Formats: sequence, structure tokens, C-alpha cells
Amino acid sequence: YCYGGRVSYLAACRVEDIGAAASFFEVDVQNSGSVAQLFKDVKHRKFNDIQYRYLEKGIRYQGIIDIETSDFNPYKNFIIGYVMVIRDLVTGKEVLYKDNIQKKDIAEAVKNDSFDFDKRLLLQLGKHLSKCDHLVGHYSSKFDIPYIRSRLLLTDQGDSIPQYGQIRYGDTWRMMKNSIKAPRNTLKNLAIYTHTKDQKTHVDYEHWQRIWFKDSPLWNKSMKYIMDHCIYDVKMTVRALKKIETFNNIPMAMV
Repeated sequence: YCYGGRVSYLAACRVEDIGAAASFFEVDVQNSGSVAQLFKDVKHRKFNDIQYRYLEKGIRYQGIIDIETSDFNPYKNFIIGYVMVIRDLVTGKEVLYKDNIQKKDIAEAVKNDSFDFDKRLLLQLGKHLSKCDHLVGHYSSKFDIPYIRSRLLLTDQGDSIPQYGQIRYGDTWRMMKNSIKAPRNTLKNLAIYTHTKDQKTHVDYEHWQRIWFKDSPLWNKSMKYIMDHCIYDVKMTVRALKKIETFNNIPMAMV
């Protein structure tokens, strides 16, 4: 991973190429030309200003995440599903990952007299988190990230929590609050005020409550509604982030 200051830093950088193992090396980055030199063997277009700003801070892989949960309290509740877009700031490639609990996850937990319906899901989510240098969501510093950590601890998978300093964090809610004027700092308003596509769907709690009951004939329909809702939220966050990151600092919080 690359860590460092804005203008000049000594960085230990991990570079991954298709078919090649990760290699580590040290380099003193003095300017944007040096950043471009770092990735001369990676096919990419000419870097723009925002790419330089991220890469100069050691951020190549940025995850934009949203989770859906059975309740706001992680104790005796669970993550229904998550969606994450991993954005490669070098190539511009974006990959969407998603997962949700399955009926067999519920059956396995019930067999063990447990509410850990999300144990398998959390293991996969932890692997995706480990790929990222930077993690962003809307209100994620207050909800998504603490909830994920709590559920990992409660399912005895604390080893999957990124260690302090491994990932930097940003929050479009905070960026919105600090840089644009809106009546409320919701994701829907962020889409409206950045003039990007608003795909926000209604939270019908019947769908969320139904997930507890795997034998319901409407279980699959409810799960699809919830995951579509989550996908729309992440896509809205990605579009709005690309608008507001140009006039915000690159968030480098460790939460």
C-alpha cells in the first residue's frame, strides 16, 4: 500500500498486473511525472487532475459501498446485503461486487441457534475491503463502516477488520455538508443538487422485515427489491462523488 504526503512522499507501493504476482518497491514521488512513471507498465489514458490527486496520496483502488441491514442495531441483527463498486484510479475501470444472505445461510444459523445469518457474507465482504486503499459511502463513517465492524466482531471474524491505517475513509455525506447547500444532506438531495440521476427507491419496511422468514413465498421478491435499492444507492453515490470530489479535499480519515 502507498502512504504519504500531498507533494512528496516515500511510498511502499503495491502494483498488481494481470498474471503477475504483487511486487513491492520504494520510490520517492516528487511530482505528477513521477506518478505517471510509477504506472508506465499499466495501460491507461493520460491522467487527469483528480487521478493525480488520488494517486499522489497513495490511493489507487477506491471502494464505494452501501449495506442494507435488518435493523439499525447490529446486536441480534444482520447485514442483508451489500454492494461495492471498486474504482481503479489508474485505469478508470470500475467493477461492481454484490452479495446478499441466502436461505441456506439462515437455515445454517438457525441450526446453530444463532442470528448470524450474515456470517458467510461478512467473510466475502472482508476480502473486498482488503482490496481497497480508500473507502467511501454516504453516511458510511457513521453507519456502514461501524456496523460492518460490529457484525464482524459479533460473528467472531474480527481478523477481517482492516487494521488501523490500512484503509483511508471518505464520506459523501460529510463532503456534501461541507461544500454545497441543500435542505438536508441525504443521498437523494446529493443526486438532485449535483444534477446527477436520482434513482432513490422507497424503503418499504415490509420487504426488510420479510427477510427474517426464509419460507415466505415473497422472500425472493423482497430480497430483489432490497438489493436493487442498494445497487441504485451505490450508483447514485458514484455519480455524485465524481462531481463533488473535484472541489473537495481527498478525505483521508482513519475511522
